[in-house]
Amino acid sequence: MNKWQKIAGIIAFGAIGICFGCNRSIDYTDGERVVYSDLPKEVQDTLIWWGEHTIISIDDTVYVELPDIICYKSDYSFLRSTFGPWIISRRIKRNSDGREWRFSGRINIPTPIVAIGDTIYIPSEYNLVVSAGVDSNAVFIRQILR
Repeated sequence: MNKWQKIAGIIAFGAIGICFGCNRSIDYTDGERVVYSDLPKEVQDTLIWWGEHTIISIDDTVYVELPDIICYKSDYSFLRSTFGPWIISRRIKRNSDGREWRFSGRINIPTPIVAIGDTIYIPSEYNLVVSAGVDSNAVFIRQILR
């Protein structure tokens, strides 16, 4: 009987841990869609600056090397969990209090994510920021982290 109590305790502890982990998730596709030209001016200026100042040229190919997350009035980190060579999850961590939000659904999240306070803007697709600038019709997904 003692053995079964231990097993039940481990299962209950795991279920409680999963429940607490699930309440802070971000559904990348389910947010307010914002066109680039409607983003705050400081976000627009930053994306243009990063596109112009982080160009890497290899032979005939030009790359824009961007950080995963750009922060204003906030302090967030972009984290990845790996299993061997595969990325199995991506998260955002607020460094001031250690809270984390896991992206649910799609694992490949386009970057750079722009954070202003508790609001984040996620590009709707890859390569929206290029050396020539950002298309004024590019769409970003706005999420508020609570």
